[in-house]
Amino acid sequence: MAASRWALAGSLTLALLLAGHDATAARRALVIGNDAYQHVPALRNARNDARSVATELEAAGFQVTRVLDGSRRAMNEAVDAFLRRIQRGDEVAFYFSGHGSQPPQTGPFLLPTDVEVSSERAIQRDGLSLEQLVDDLGQRARFSLVIVDACRDDPFRSSRAGRSMAPGSSLSRIEPPKGTLVIMAASKGQQALDRLSDNDPVANGVFTRELVKQMRLPGVSASEMLKRVRANVERAAQQINHAQRPALIDESSSEFYFHQARAGTTAPAAALAEPAPGPAVAMVSSYAPQREFDAWERASSDAASLQAFVREHPKSRYLAHARLRLARLAGQPLPAMPDPLQGPADN
Repeated sequence: MAASRWALAGSLTLALLLAGHDATAARRALVIGNDAYQHVPALRNARNDARSVATELEAAGFQVTRVLDGSRRAMNEAVDAFLRRIQRGDEVAFYFSGHGSQPPQTGPFLLPTDVEVSSERAIQRDGLSLEQLVDDLGQRARFSLVIVDACRDDPFRSSRAGRSMAPGSSLSRIEPPKGTLVIMAASKGQQALDRLSDNDPVANGVFTRELVKQMRLPGVSASEMLKRVRANVERAAQQINHAQRPALIDESSSEFYFHQARAGTTAPAAALAEPAPGPAVAMVSSYAPQREFDAWERASSDAASLQAFVREHPKSRYLAHARLRLARLAGQPLPAMPDPLQGPADN
């Protein structure tokens, strides 16, 4: 009997090793989007970015915690609670959209809406240390993905004609632990664009609009997908004479997929081929979200807007998530979640 138990235990252990993760592993994500800064210039699209990324993470099976316009206290409490929930075998994602800064001689900081910018010490006191967060995630999770869309404006200048960041004020390269994949929307000394022009019709920053588009593709690894994001963002920025090259630091020890390829299929050719260059306007219109995606983005967490979405888009890829939120609001048993990759039907 004992021998049988040991044999069974050995088989299970081998199966888990071959599978690459713990049987109890979960996908967890913390998403923060800050627009309403009190003491530095406000942003326009950071909350929209957070909502868009959260939607795609939920479609990929993540349990998502959202923080919109987070104060210092709200951000710290959310991070502490998130870290406590992580189990060793988990796959985790952290996304931040808002202001970021790196005072001289320190690592980068992600800034809450009530940040004071009177001194470098104030930044370190009020900001969230990205280096510390990356280390904390790497020590707890099997795989961690950190995405930072920050430094869209220089929060230390009250006015300016251009959009270029002062050298050294952008987020710089960090050294993540093994099993971690980090991408930042801009390299050191660069500014991450909030939009391509004042008339830009897309309600996402330039980096995040490309990110959410690529996240939907099945059968494309995260490292490959993020290389695509980097190339496309750099190209879009160049077309308006702006330098923005996302910084990618890959210390992952295995491939991670938001969506596995379906049986008998391969990664979409569009995900692997370089796009043809074109005008900046074409780059915007090529991303323009489908009508049902726009409607889902507008649907909030209140029952009325979610019910309206269900009525108006009965075949949407986000229908299951709308029903799930409605069930949670009503305190009802949670419905089964179908495969989100069946794709949206034409409405």
